[in-house]
Amino acid sequence: MQETHTMQETGSESKPEEIRKDSTKVYFFVVAIVALLATNVYFYVKYKNTGDQVYELTSEKVNMQAEIDRIEAEMDQLTDENIEINAALKASQDSVRTTIASLRQQLEQNNLSRGQLGEARQEINQLKQQVSQYKTEIEQLKTQNDRLKSERDELKREISSSSDRVAVLEELNTDLTDKVKLASALKLSHILVNGVRERSGDKEGIETRARRADKLKITFTIADNPLAEKGVHDVYLRVIDPNGNLRTADYGLFEVNGNQIQYTYKTTIEFVNDGASYTVDWKDTKAFQKGTYTILLYADNAIMGQGSVVLK
Repeated sequence: MQETHTMQETGSESKPEEIRKDSTKVYFFVVAIVALLATNVYFYVKYKNTGDQVYELTSEKVNMQAEIDRIEAEMDQLTDENIEINAALKASQDSVRTTIASLRQQLEQNNLSRGQLGEARQEINQLKQQVSQYKTEIEQLKTQNDRLKSERDELKREISSSSDRVAVLEELNTDLTDKVKLASALKLSHILVNGVRERSGDKEGIETRARRADKLKITFTIADNPLAEKGVHDVYLRVIDPNGNLRTADYGLFEVNGNQIQYTYKTTIEFVNDGASYTVDWKDTKAFQKGTYTILLYADNAIMGQGSVVLK
C-alpha cells in the first residue's frame, strides 16, 4: 500500500513540469512571431517611405525639367524677335543658355539626392530671375528701337518735306532767273531795213530794185531796259531770202533757248541804255533776188526783233 502511494506522487510531480515546458515553447513561438511581424512592419515602412521618396524626387525632377523647357522656349521666343542686341545682352543670353545646358545635364542623372535637387531648384529660380531681367532689357530695347524708328521716320518725312520745299524753291528760283534773264534781254524798239546801192566817193543811196542793190542796211534802236547789262553785246543776224532759205557765209552757230542754230552774220554793239541807234550792213555773196528779205536779230541768247524789205 505504501509503494502505491509513492508512485502516485511521482506521477503528480511530472505533469506540472511538462506543462511548464510547453508554456516555454509557446512563449518563444509567440516571441518569434512578434519579432517576425515587427521585422515585416519595419521593412514595409522603410521601403514604403523609400518608394514615396523616390516618387517625390522623380516628380520634382520632371517638374524642374518642364520648367527648364518653358524657360528655354521663352528664351527662343525672345531670340526670334529679330532685335539687334548689344554685347551686354549677348553675354546675358549666353549665360542663360549655359545655365540651361548645365541644369539639363544635372537632371539627366538618376541618382540625384534631395539636397542636389534642392540646389538645382535654387539654380532654376536664379535662372528665372535672369530670364526675367533679360526679358525686361529686351522690352526696353524694343521700346528704344521703336522710338528711334519713329524718330527716323519723322526725320525722313521732314527731309522729304524739306526736299520738296527746296525743289519748289529751286523751281521758283529757276523760273525767276529765267524771267529776269528774259526781262534783261535786249529788245528792239524800232528797226528799218533798206536795200542800198553804193556810189563813188563812199556815197550810198536807197535802192528798191534787187538787181541794183549792193547790200542791206539794218538800222535799229533798243528799247529802254534798266535790267539789261550795260556794255558790249554780241548781235547775230539771220537773213532769210525770198525763197525761204537761210543765207549763211559760214557754218557759225549760236545758242537760243538752249538750242544751237546757224546765223548769217555776227557783230557787236555797245549798249548803255541811252536810246542810241545802231546800224549793221550786210552784203550777200550772191546777187539779190526779187522778193522779201526777212532780217531776224538776236542777242543774249534770245531774239531781239525782226524786220523786212521788199526788193523789186
